[in-house]
Amino acid sequence: MSDTAARISMDSIMDASLGEVSNKITTTFKKTVLIRDYETEVIEATNSVEFDHPLIGIERMFVTAVMEIQMEYTAYVNLMAKGLITQSEFSIRKKSLEEGLYSIKFKADSILGEGVIDKYINHNNLDKWG
Repeated sequence: MSDTAARISMDSIMDASLGEVSNKITTTFKKTVLIRDYETEVIEATNSVEFDHPLIGIERMFVTAVMEIQMEYTAYVNLMAKGLITQSEFSIRKKSLEEGLYSIKFKADSILGEGVIDKYINHNNLDKWG
């Protein structure tokens, strides 16, 4: 590892802004599922969100993770409803998704302060849409 790489901490990376002018985040979830021998189905979903304020790295990471988890969870609910995965497989994946987001939240809390990132998972300003 070079001296330069050693001097850039993950906190600095996650606190970085890329100078972007757009505050739009787009995520895609794609999963290929075996339906029966030699037959697969591709599940693909894309979701976008646009913010009215700039985001730093850890915010982008957290929001992207939430969006991806929402899409994957929906896909897994559908797979379970179709009988393509078991309740146990569903539960294991759900727990893994929750733990992954918790890890990102833990890092965000250490960078931004405890609970600051929660604004992206709380029901804020929903009344302005109607």
